[in-house]
Amino acid sequence: MPYHLILPFFIAAFFAEGLGLLLCAAIPSLRRSLPYGRSVLVGSVLGFLTANLASILVGVVPVLVAMALGIDRDHPAAGIVAGFTLLGLFFGPLVVSPLGFLGGAWMGWRRAWRAAHARVRAAGTA
Repeated sequence: MPYHLILPFFIAAFFAEGLGLLLCAAIPSLRRSLPYGRSVLVGSVLGFLTANLASILVGVVPVLVAMALGIDRDHPAAGIVAGFTLLGLFFGPLVVSPLGFLGGAWMGWRRAWRAAHARVRAAGTA
């Protein structure tokens, strides 16, 4: 699995997000963006983990099904199982890790934006 290549970059990105969040908390003029930063940090972590879990499942579930069905190396379907394993465990993490990270960050930001604008709308109608 290529996690020895992926994890250093994403650990650095998580620390950079955390540093940005600490700066938002420390600098009074940036405190308005603290809910956004917190949501982006949590969203990116959850997106990264969810995407990688899905990739691992794509690689492992066909192997488990093949074992349950008695498909061995010489079976014609062994190539399909090997393809899913290669896709899910080796190529998948390289693709889904950045997508999960960015997608989770975007969803976290959107959630915080909607919550902030819902408060504004509720205060405006009261």
